[in-house]
Amino acid sequence: MRLVLFLAADYANVTGDGKLNVMGVFNEIYAYNFPARHSAMHIVVKLMGELGEYDQKRNLIVKLLDPDGNQIVDLSVEVNIPSPKSGRKSEVNAIFGIGDIIFPKPGPYQFVALVDKDHKGELTIYVNKIDAPIASAD
Repeated sequence: MRLVLFLAADYANVTGDGKLNVMGVFNEIYAYNFPARHSAMHIVVKLMGELGEYDQKRNLIVKLLDPDGNQIVDLSVEVNIPSPKSGRKSEVNAIFGIGDIIFPKPGPYQFVALVDKDHKGELTIYVNKIDAPIASAD
């Protein structure tokens, strides 16, 4: 399988006819304090089946690693690689909805995509500390 798309978004879904909808793509998160909580995100993975993989099941794993390489999240789903239609290679969409992720400290965090323990790619999310706004004395 080949990784075609790997991103973080505010929301994503797949329509009944297989169309992938994604809204609010991002790769940075800002927080005033740490540990920081991010209430909700969707991780979108699109894979393309290769010759010899059709009509087989594969295990898609997505892990979130902190800046020190410690695992924070471990998600998995079994995907079925359908037979190609109209002479095109088949594609598989997977969406992971994740709520209330705790980021212990600022820095680059990596989502890593694996298919049957085979590394397919990574997505970096930069978690940044920002100063709290100063209240005016008006």
